[in-house]
Amino acid sequence: MNKNINTTLGLFYINSIIFLLSIFILDVNAETKIIAKRGDTLFKISKQYGVPLKELMYKNNFNDATKIIEGEMIIIPLKLNAKDNKNEYLNYKVVEGDTLYKIARNYNINLNDILSLNNLSNDSYIKLDQIILLPKGATYKIENRRENIKLASKKVFYHKTSRIENLSAIAEIHKISKEKINTLNKLNDPIKINPNIKLKIRRSKESKWLKYGSITINWTDWTYFDGNYVAQAKTKKNTYFYLAVNCTKRALNNTLDNSYWTNWYFPKTDFEFKLINDFCDQDFNF
Repeated sequence: MNKNINTTLGLFYINSIIFLLSIFILDVNAETKIIAKRGDTLFKISKQYGVPLKELMYKNNFNDATKIIEGEMIIIPLKLNAKDNKNEYLNYKVVEGDTLYKIARNYNINLNDILSLNNLSNDSYIKLDQIILLPKGATYKIENRRENIKLASKKVFYHKTSRIENLSAIAEIHKISKEKINTLNKLNDPIKINPNIKLKIRRSKESKWLKYGSITINWTDWTYFDGNYVAQAKTKKNTYFYLAVNCTKRALNNTLDNSYWTNWYFPKTDFEFKLINDFCDQDFNF
């Protein structure tokens, strides 16, 4: 009799411990939300994200794991304990000014990996404080910003805003005073600058076009834009386009393809290597 009682009490304590542990695990869980794509079911999503099907069904209040749920917002519970992190993903919280491209660039990962991991498309809208999954091993390249600031302080004549930016931060990047920016651009001493504004950073002399292979570049038009550098250029047939340089990756981009930016590419010709070296490694004064 006593043996049966002890066994019962033992099972009770074991179950109690398991229950308490389950509460603890739930407490350290984070959540992200995705929009189900065509053909998605909870069963399919549970396999994709490695989440127990029963937990996924409970979290989203669904009774049928095989029902097509295209367009539905689905909550994905993600465990953040040390054991799970070894095999799972990193979580990134969206901040003001973020885009999927910017997150991919800052963490030096492929944009398609983020899209696939989060069930997103190129035109997906991300919200402030939204949790985005990143592949394990993604690290923020803070040194890129330092290099960009060092280069921007002496290489460019303009600053293009991609989001609402603080004027003090812009002045710090280019190592000039806020007063000078206000004077050059006839501003009324604002605190913040709206997106898509092109600010003059220093006085440039008249346009000077330099020839590089089959293209000619307006060397006094270099603009700092979100860590990259953009200038107007033209072909031998006087077709105007924009050329972009990323000094950290030593890569190029352009709008020659029907005025759309292409994918970043590495230099292949002698003049492309010379262009990268001249802009990223040499000082220029006009």
